[in-house]
Amino acid sequence: MAIELGGGEYLALARKYRPQTFDDVVGQQHVLQALKHSIDSGRTHHAYLLTGTRGIGKTTIARIFAKALECEQGVKSTPCGTCDACVAITNGNFPDVIEIDAASQTKVDDTRQMLENTQYPPINARYKIYIIDEVHMLTTNSFNALLKTLEEPPAYVKFILATTDPHKIPTTVLSRCLQFQLRALNLDEITERINTICEKEGVEAEHEAVLAIARAARGSMRDALSLCDQAIALGHGKLESDTVYSMLGTVGDVLITDIFELLAGSNSSGSTAGFGAVLEKVRQKAPNYKSLLDELVIAFHDLALFQMLGGTHLELFSFNTSMLESYKDRIKPEQIQLYYQIVLEGVQEYQYAADGRSAFEMTLLRLLAFTPEKKKFLEANATAPAQIS
Repeated sequence: MAIELGGGEYLALARKYRPQTFDDVVGQQHVLQALKHSIDSGRTHHAYLLTGTRGIGKTTIARIFAKALECEQGVKSTPCGTCDACVAITNGNFPDVIEIDAASQTKVDDTRQMLENTQYPPINARYKIYIIDEVHMLTTNSFNALLKTLEEPPAYVKFILATTDPHKIPTTVLSRCLQFQLRALNLDEITERINTICEKEGVEAEHEAVLAIARAARGSMRDALSLCDQAIALGHGKLESDTVYSMLGTVGDVLITDIFELLAGSNSSGSTAGFGAVLEKVRQKAPNYKSLLDELVIAFHDLALFQMLGGTHLELFSFNTSMLESYKDRIKPEQIQLYYQIVLEGVQEYQYAADGRSAFEMTLLRLLAFTPEKKKFLEANATAPAQIS
C-alpha cells in the first residue's frame, strides 16, 4: 500500500517500516548480538562483511551500525534516532557515512577516488564510514586497489561491505573482514511482521493471503512487503487471498490438497477432488502453471521432510504442518520420492510444451499413472467422467 506523504508523495511499506534500531530488525539475532556487544564494549573492527540473500537486512543493519557509531548521544548499540547525525544517516545525507553501489561503480578509478578521500578525517563525526553494497561486483583491479587500505585504514575509517555472493570476493579481502552470514527469514517471522504492519496501517488481512505472500517472498522481507503493496493496491485497501493468488499466479493450499487427495487414492466419482474437478478448478483460477509446478515440488519436499522428522519445532516447512500431518501416513515415502522426480521433470519439460496448461496437466496425468490407486481412480471415474469447461 502506498503511504501518502506531504506534497502528494508516497512511501512504500518496505521503506516506511525499515528498521531504525537493532531491536527493530526481524531475525538475524546471531549477527545483532555480536554487533551490539562489539559496539558496547568499544571493540569495533575496521571492516565488516555482511552476506546473505536479497532483502534480509544487510544494508539496513549497516546503516544502524553507522548510527550507533555516530550518534551524538555517544557510541552505543541503541542510537537515539533523533539527533542530527541519526536523522541525517536515516535520510541518507550524512557527509561522513558514504554509501556506494559497487554494481554501478566497478571501475578502478572510482575505487581509487574513494580511497583517496579516506586520508581526510571526518568533517563533524567520530568516524568516516563506507558502506559498499554488492561489493562482489568490483573488478579485480578495484579489489587490488581496495586491499591495502582495507588492511590498514586510518583509525577513523570503518568499512561495511555487503554482498549476495561472497564467493566472488577474493580471499585476500575476505581475510581482512569480520564476516557475518545473514539467514533467510522463515515464514513465521515474515507473517508476523506483515500482520503487525497491516494492523498499524488499518488494513484487513486474510491469514491465507499473508501466508501466500510470505511463501512467495522466499525469505526476503523486502520482497514480502513489496508484494503486500501490490496486493493491497489490487485489493482496494484489503489483503485478500483471491487477489494474492491472482497476482502471484498461484492457486493456494486448497488445490495442492486436492492433488494430494488424488494421489492418496481417496477420490470418488462424485468427489470434488476428482481428476476432472481438479482440472476445472485449476483452469478457473488460470494460474501461472510454472508456479503451480514449483509449488508441487515444494509440497512433496515438505511432505518427505515431515515424514522423516515429524512435528519438529524447527522452521523447515513452507506448507502448513496440519496439512502435512494429514498426508504423512497416506502417501508412502517411496511414492513421494517418485512424485518429486516426476514433477521436477515436468518443470524441466515446461519450456518445450505447447502451453503451460498442457505441461501441468500432462505432469498430473503422469503422477496418476504411477500411483498405486490408479486402478481404483479409473474405475471411480469411468462411469461418470467430469465435465471440463
